[in-house]
Amino acid sequence: MTRQELIRRCFNRNDSILELGASYSPIAPKSDGWNVTVVDHASQAELVNKYGALGIKDVDRIEPVDFVWQGAALTQLIPAAMHGTFDGLIASHVGEHLPDLIGFLQDAAVLLKPDGRIALALPDKRVCFDFFQPLTMTGDLLAAHTEARVRHQRRTFFNQAAYFVTNNNKDGWAHGENAGPFHLSNSLWKAQRAYDLADDGPASEYSDSHAWTFTPTSFELLILELNLLGHIDWAVQAIEPAAGVEFYVWLERKRVTIPDIEVNRLRLSLLMATFRETQDAMGRLGGASSNTLGDYRNTIGDTRTHPSIAVIIPLFNGSRYIEKAITSVFRQTLLPTEVVIVSDGSTDASVEIVNRLANTYPIRLLHTPNGGQSAARNIGVRESQSDLIAFLDQDDIWYKTHLEELAKPFLTASEPSIGWVYSDVDEIDRDDCLVCRSFLSTMPAVHPKKRLSECIRENMFILPSASLISREAFNAGGGFDERLSGYEDDDLFLRIFRKGYDNVFVAKALSQWRIYTTSTSYTPRFAKSRYIYCQKLIDMFPNDKKLGRYYTRDLIVPRFLDEALRDYENAIVEGDQEESAWEQVMLLARHCEGTSPKFFEHSIVISHYARALLIGEPARIEAARNDVMVLAGEDDVLVRHFLERALKHYKLALSNGEDAAIVVMWKEVFELLSHVRSVPGRVRRTLSILRYPAISKLAFTFRRIGRPAMLWAFRMRPLATGPYRY
Repeated sequence: MTRQELIRRCFNRNDSILELGASYSPIAPKSDGWNVTVVDHASQAELVNKYGALGIKDVDRIEPVDFVWQGAALTQLIPAAMHGTFDGLIASHVGEHLPDLIGFLQDAAVLLKPDGRIALALPDKRVCFDFFQPLTMTGDLLAAHTEARVRHQRRTFFNQAAYFVTNNNKDGWAHGENAGPFHLSNSLWKAQRAYDLADDGPASEYSDSHAWTFTPTSFELLILELNLLGHIDWAVQAIEPAAGVEFYVWLERKRVTIPDIEVNRLRLSLLMATFRETQDAMGRLGGASSNTLGDYRNTIGDTRTHPSIAVIIPLFNGSRYIEKAITSVFRQTLLPTEVVIVSDGSTDASVEIVNRLANTYPIRLLHTPNGGQSAARNIGVRESQSDLIAFLDQDDIWYKTHLEELAKPFLTASEPSIGWVYSDVDEIDRDDCLVCRSFLSTMPAVHPKKRLSECIRENMFILPSASLISREAFNAGGGFDERLSGYEDDDLFLRIFRKGYDNVFVAKALSQWRIYTTSTSYTPRFAKSRYIYCQKLIDMFPNDKKLGRYYTRDLIVPRFLDEALRDYENAIVEGDQEESAWEQVMLLARHCEGTSPKFFEHSIVISHYARALLIGEPARIEAARNDVMVLAGEDDVLVRHFLERALKHYKLALSNGEDAAIVVMWKEVFELLSHVRSVPGRVRRTLSILRYPAISKLAFTFRRIGRPAMLWAFRMRPLATGPYRY
């Protein structure tokens, strides 16, 4: 019995047959009298040209193609009038190419008669170029069907190229054939290019590949499990191995009924048989490969001595940038051992993006209630196992050599041990546009860190996304302080430094750091973190008069004072968290030896009044003015300073034609005038003319004369000097 006769043995010429992929080797040829409808991926003429160019001699056996199939469902390709009219379906070396094998079997149930049958010829992975590919499991087929795949995944093209092997220079061989050397046909970089060029979009041009791999028993297990789960109505009627690269399967329409208690026994039996099938094939490996591995290890050292790397990515509503961050991880010249992404209560589409990418990349996604970036990072570290930890923020991007360059110092034993290695960064904005090359080189911070004063005098500028940290050092430092959502990096690296670990700085940019006004560096939470960290530093490093080390007075207070004052001013403008912002100012004032606390009171009152004028709310202005009067006392110069500031806002309101602001600012000018004993003559004369807002407004209707004159009249030289200047 020939191969063709064996495959079609359950059909006769009177049956209506649907044959897929007949190509140059039809199983039921029309020329031999078979009643067959042919479906193929190209027309007869196109197939002749394709296979003729490949040197195939039997192109004259290619028959007319009835339907050209480009990946759509068979039930959509074949007219509805023909549904349920076929007695059989034949597919030789087609099933392993189908993006959705379950969908194909479901379509076959629609196209065939109730008693129709399917005959398949499938490659046996044990005797072909798929030898080193993992077996397809039921979950793989379910995922493809759930996603309704019509194109192969990008990783399929990588695996096909990367692990395509020949044996004795053949891509298929017979069972029991003398084992020869295996040879990988493609370079790893060619496989990467196959991945890069692949397009798995449903509207893309179809590209072919083996998507699934089987042995006879593994395929029998797949059909059984899919049948029991109700996904298909097909059961194995018969299955037979062949001497060559394939095996044959005949399916009949039948729902398998097995007592629940017997299901696992049968499944386990098939799994054991599958294992024995693959175990027999492993005998072909022989001893040559182990010698090669030994030579390799003698050359470069046992790869297991290289440190493993865990990538930790905290994720919170990062749908705009997370895919770019993840993609940069998997383009590394030194790939990480594990990638853990911690969703910190994300509510946008970022989790869906990660789940989609997890179909291509080995990603572990964890979910936690929102606890902040520090907590998410700590969770990621606890759930990972690797020797080194690489943090990556959701909006940052690594250059390709990032991990390779940062890992190099860890490969050499050192004393003291290296706690972390970090690099410079390129700053980018929210639109991926470059802002600054080698950003850290433009900052005053010293790298690497060798003295404690360098760690507390200024921001350390050690960015988590630009660092590789020893797990031992991370644990010794105690991890991130989960109260902090800002300065948590300085806090961690300072503690690791204090534990005696060394650090190495790579003076070139290995990553892109994204900073913009809605990032965590611009939030009230960040300001609160600054206060907590400042308090921690003051507690850790009090002034030591005996040793002459004034860490708090000379390093900590100068570092944080300006930022504390700015936070308080912003809190006044926003009308939010003013008390906590003032608390930070007073914390620093108490430790600022040699500076009178009155200075801080003056600064804050002046700032408060200036912001009140800017906002323009009468109640806020009145409250701020009362504080001003208490502060000024008998100081006429200070009151005149505030009068000048009020006049400037009045002029601005007049220039902009803002009626409400004109009234508010005019009232404020006259309130302050009542407290000034000496007013410059020019100002007094101008104000006597424009005593009431109505007169001012009337004068400003004559814009060609009145407005220029008013703006000239209000020109004044600053009167206030010294600490009262805002």
